[in-house]
Amino acid sequence: MKIKLSAYASQHTIHEQVYKDNFQIKEDIEEMEKQIQTHNYKIKLKEKWFDGVHISRVEIANQGVEDFLYESSAHHIGFLFCIDGKISFNKSTNTGYLLNIAKNQYYVLSGRLEPLVIRAVKKACYVYVQLTTSYFQNLTNQELKDHQTIQQHLLTPEVGLWLNRLESYSYQGRVERIFLESRMFELIIFYLQKKEPAAVPIKEDDLMKIMFAKQLVENNLQRPGSLIELSRRAGINDFKLKKGFKILTGYTVFGYLYKLRMEKAQHLLLQEKKTVNEVAFLVGYKNAQHFITAFKRQYGISPGSLNKNNLIQIDE
Repeated sequence: MKIKLSAYASQHTIHEQVYKDNFQIKEDIEEMEKQIQTHNYKIKLKEKWFDGVHISRVEIANQGVEDFLYESSAHHIGFLFCIDGKISFNKSTNTGYLLNIAKNQYYVLSGRLEPLVIRAVKKACYVYVQLTTSYFQNLTNQELKDHQTIQQHLLTPEVGLWLNRLESYSYQGRVERIFLESRMFELIIFYLQKKEPAAVPIKEDDLMKIMFAKQLVENNLQRPGSLIELSRRAGINDFKLKKGFKILTGYTVFGYLYKLRMEKAQHLLLQEKKTVNEVAFLVGYKNAQHFITAFKRQYGISPGSLNKNNLIQIDE
């Protein structure tokens, strides 16, 4: 088994590690830390592994945009979490769409992983947890499909707490192994509870296009465009987009837009202390009263009540 990280443009190998089958070890835990610095980027890599499990933490700092190629020979299920900044990734064979991941999201990748291009802008940090096929099947009695699948999930409070625990502990030796094993059991439980066995499968090419449309919505809260415009930009017909978007996110396209607008509005009111008028404009409402009505419907309170220090308010 082998894991390799390279600079995508030059194909220069940054890190390469060979492991025994199924990440088998004689000790409780194997670990490795490494720092790589060039004139373009600085990478801090930390790995821990034991039978069936590999955990990597990667910090990337660069002056602009850098693409890296990640390759793994293991047939596994992987959980990709963004700890800081923002990263994008995509299969190296498909340059059309880059899937973004930020702090409130994570991706689950399963099957035989094709090489991934990981794009980091300036500063980013991610954690990638791999569970081998045999490890997963022995615990769950479920098989992983051979072909690669990619699923996006929102970071629930439970998973967020799990990630914090994984990032901060002081155990060593056998106790550390027991601790990490228990975290892996929890992660599998989260995954199995979230999984929807009855979901309609989506072709991989369509999945990438739907994910791209989803990114368009997330990056254009003020003017996301119509369903027809989104489908045209993503290169997929509107029926497939509408149906696939619901399967992938649990929301309609504009139900998802509404959710994002309300979450962004709450942040702008509470954290940035912006006025109701400003927030209404920033999240895409031309009419502030329409925004107030939508906010009350979502949270049961008026937006103005979240920020009593607003200097400019309208009658609610």
